[in-house]
Amino acid sequence: MNIKYRQLKAFSLAAQTQSFTRAADAMAVTQASFSTLIKELEHDLGVVLFERTTRRCTLTDAGRVLADTLRSPLEHLESVYAHMKEIGAGKRGRLVVAALPSMSFDLVPRVLAGFRAALPGVEVVLRERMNEEVFDAVKAREAELGLGCLLRPDPELEWVPLGSDQLLAIVPAHHALAGPGVTWRQLENFPMIMMGRGSAERALLASNLRLKAAFDVEYVATAVAMVREGLGITTLPSSLIGGLNMQGLKTVPIAGALAKRALGVAYRKGSHLSSIAAAFVEQLANPAARRASKTRDAMQ
Repeated sequence: MNIKYRQLKAFSLAAQTQSFTRAADAMAVTQASFSTLIKELEHDLGVVLFERTTRRCTLTDAGRVLADTLRSPLEHLESVYAHMKEIGAGKRGRLVVAALPSMSFDLVPRVLAGFRAALPGVEVVLRERMNEEVFDAVKAREAELGLGCLLRPDPELEWVPLGSDQLLAIVPAHHALAGPGVTWRQLENFPMIMMGRGSAERALLASNLRLKAAFDVEYVATAVAMVREGLGITTLPSSLIGGLNMQGLKTVPIAGALAKRALGVAYRKGSHLSSIAAAFVEQLANPAARRASKTRDAMQ
C-alpha cells in the first residue's frame, strides 16, 4: 500500500472547494500538477472520484465515501504533524532535569522563570538527587540534563560549566567562629549537624577531621533551626542561603580548595540534545539571564 499525503490533501481540498483551480491555488501548485495528483489517487484506488466539467468538479458516490471517511483522520494527521513540528522547534514537549537540591533551590527556579515565559508549552520535570545520582540519571537516560558538581571528568558526559559556589559554616551570631572566615580544622572543636551525603559532608570527610557529630538530619531547614537553638553548627553551600531564614545566624566562609564547588550542567556525550534541552542549557549558561531573573525576584 502506497499512501501519499499530498494526493489525499489534494482530494480533500477539491472536495471542499468543488474546484480544481481553487484547490491547486490552496496547495500552491499548478493546475496540471494538481490534476496529476488526483489522477494518481484514482489510479491507486481503482475508482473515479470526481465528475469534471469545464466549470466545476462534483464528487462521485465513491468520492463522497472517501471524503466522509477521510475528513477526521486527515485532520488528526495534520494536528499530529503540527505538534511534532512544534516539538522539533522546541516550542512543545517535555524536559526532565536532575539537579542537586542546592541548585534546585536557587538557580533552577530563577532560570525556569525566563524559560517558561519564552516556551510556555514545554513541560519541565525537576528531579532532585544527590550529586552522583544526578549524573547516573543522565547516563541511564532517566534525565536529559543533570545539574551538579562533576568531581572528575566522565567519558560518557559532556560538561558545560556554570560557575561555582562557596561552602559556608553556619553558626549562631555570637558563636566563637562568627568571624570573617574559618578553616576546616577549626570545625573539629564544635558539635556538627550533618546532612547525609552532600558536598559539605564529602569535603568534611576529605579533610580527615575528627568530627563531633551531634545530629544527622535530612532537611536544610531542620539543620538551620538546630543551629539557631544552639544544638551545633553546620555547613551549607552559598547557593542555598538566599531562600533561608538566617535570623540570628552567621554565615562564615570556609577556607581551602575543598570549600569551592564547580557547578555545571551535563548531558550524554554523543547524544542528540533536543531543541528544548539546548534552549534550557543556553538559558543556564547565560549570566545576564540569570541576573535578570534574580533582579525580578528581588523586586517582587
